[in-house]
Amino acid sequence: MAYTPSSEEEKQFLQDYDPSGYQNPAVAADTALFALCGDALMILLIRRGGYPYKGKWALPGGFVDIGEELRAAAERELFEETGISGVYLEQAFVWGRVDRDPRQRTITVSFIALSDGSKLSAEAGDDAACAEWFALGSFQKETVDGTTYIRYKLRSKAETLSPIVSYPQGRPQEISCVFPGGLAFDHAESVAYSFECLKQRVMHEQFLLFAFENERQGELAKEIILDI
Repeated sequence: MAYTPSSEEEKQFLQDYDPSGYQNPAVAADTALFALCGDALMILLIRRGGYPYKGKWALPGGFVDIGEELRAAAERELFEETGISGVYLEQAFVWGRVDRDPRQRTITVSFIALSDGSKLSAEAGDDAACAEWFALGSFQKETVDGTTYIRYKLRSKAETLSPIVSYPQGRPQEISCVFPGGLAFDHAESVAYSFECLKQRVMHEQFLLFAFENERQGELAKEIILDI
């Protein structure tokens, strides 16, 4: 619903308001799209075709248009870069470290999705050099001297990525990168955090119903995800 000014004075204030007097960050939206392929859990990554991080792997995503809703931006970017549409998205986190993007101050809202990999066909588009599925495995979590470390592997047919991230014990929202392992920006952290969110969401039947057409497939996905 559009906002209605409470008075003529407020109406005039809004007409005269000049946002150019403030420096504003750019806003982007990314999606961690997980998919069940047989007994493997996959995640879709794109290889960046331009700078910065040219040639590195990243989550599909990009900048939000000025008149665009966040979820719509994530859906649009996912389609433009991978050709995939129609998956159910849920917001996972907001990434806002000041130096996370060398181009400009950028805040990214990340989404997660889970789907049936047999029904998804990815094809790179826009500024993505290629789009490829990586199997998520060896997700190891260890706490040492009050710091939790997560070491995980992403394997495609030709490449293995091995990021390491950490956070103060019990405070996962303070996650940071130890080793990016071939991922761009702060996507080593984003993939790990997104998977942790996914493990929480598959405990809820409604999420699985949104992701899959039948209950058995959802239960299988839940077993595989919680076993990683």
